[in-house]
Amino acid sequence: MSTIKEALDKKRNGIYYNNRVILPFKCEFLKIIFEDKIITDFSSSSSEVEIIEHDNFTDVYFKKYKDIQNEFSKYDNIKLIVCEKSDDIFDFSKHIKLLLYIENEHLVRIELPEENQIIID
Repeated sequence: MSTIKEALDKKRNGIYYNNRVILPFKCEFLKIIFEDKIITDFSSSSSEVEIIEHDNFTDVYFKKYKDIQNEFSKYDNIKLIVCEKSDDIFDFSKHIKLLLYIENEHLVRIELPEENQIIID
C-alpha cells in the first residue's frame, strides 16, 4: 500500500482525466474543499464525489463536473483533509492537510500547505 507520507517524500504527483483525480496513495478522507464547497459525505450515495480505492492508489470522481481542468485555474486548488489508513482518525494531530493543483498534461501536483496558507478544519 502506498501512503501519503511515501508519496510526499518521493514528490509523486497525481493525475486526472475529465472528472477523475487519481491519487498515488490510499487514505481516509475527512474533508474535500474547493470553490465554495465543503464535502464531508463520502458515502456511496454522495451526489458530490465518489471515492474508489485500489491496491496502491485512490480514484476521486467529482460527479458534478465533466472536466475538472475547466473548473480550476492554475492558481486554484483542491484542499484535502485526510488521514493515513494506519493512523487513528480520532487523533487530530494525525490529520493531514493537502493541496492539489490541476496542471497541464493531466498532472495533479500534491503539496503540503505552507504555514501562511489557511485550510479550515
